[in-house]
Amino acid sequence: MVTEYSLIPLASPDDPPSRQAILLEALRLFVRDGLCETSLRDIAAATGYSNTVLYKFFESKNTLAIHLFERCYGTLVMSVQESMDPQQTFHEDLNALVDRYIRFLDQNLDAVIYVHENLRLFWPQASSKTRLNPLLGLLRQWIEKGKAEGTVDPEESTDLLASLTIGLLSQFARMLYFQECEPPALKWRESIKDLLERALSQKEGRF
Repeated sequence: MVTEYSLIPLASPDDPPSRQAILLEALRLFVRDGLCETSLRDIAAATGYSNTVLYKFFESKNTLAIHLFERCYGTLVMSVQESMDPQQTFHEDLNALVDRYIRFLDQNLDAVIYVHENLRLFWPQASSKTRLNPLLGLLRQWIEKGKAEGTVDPEESTDLLASLTIGLLSQFARMLYFQECEPPALKWRESIKDLLERALSQKEGRF
């Protein structure tokens, strides 16, 4: 039986139920059991559809896995882009970024874990459209905005600060998945904001 939960849109609204079910269960199994350990037969068994139905939509497990990655990654990047407004201050952007990320975690933790765990594997295979908007690149632009405002220490490495941000967010997602942090993610929102603010602020502004 297909697991029922809210999620990042993996399929188009007009996709047949069979394709939507395949995407839902593939994502769940890829995250729970791993890409190598999950077969198309496993996905078919979880959905109740035959292998023939799976091959109707995806020619291979790799094709299915990349499709899932691009949909999850693309939606996550779009949300980060929307949280960063030229009319907002660096700290306002930070609040919006954390709020959106937390919402993602509480809507579909599997999708966020899948992106973070498979970025290195699928990035070389991603489409040119996906590669145009790297998540790390967006965070670099945001850090540079903070430096221009005088909020972020100009002497600190932009690359390291961007990596620190994505590292904290991705590790929190893993801790939530393995129940090392009590859900919902919303419970930890202010703590995450505070940690990032202290890590990224000018040294004299830290406390």
